Amino acid sequence: MDADQVARNDAIYRDANERIKRAAEDYDVSGRLPFICECADPECRSVVPLTMSEYEEIRAHPTHFLNLPGHAEGADHYAATVRKADGYIVVEKVGEAGEVAEGLDPREARHG
Repeated sequence: MDADQVARNDAIYRDANERIKRAAEDYDVSGRLPFICECADPECRSVVPLTMSEYEEIRAHPTHFLNLPGHAEGADHYAATVRKADGYIVVEKVGEAGEVAEGLDPREARHG
């Protein structure tokens, strides 16, 4: 898998998580929410429970993605782990993958 495909796969999951976030806001849901692992594996359907503030901390950077531990393996030359938390890690897409990921960020499109 090349850098472009890795970033695009991650962005698909990020877009799904943005819809989860909006639905939680629309229905005033609080507590831990079921966000989807944003790894590059197109078959991954793992769920990571996060609070809205935990999710927002990740989304503050357009090149940061939510992964379960071990899910960055195989695409690790396109990403670096920037933070480990209880039950999940945050990876930053680097190089071409980072550029593609930033370009596909729905929040950047709205604000950039």
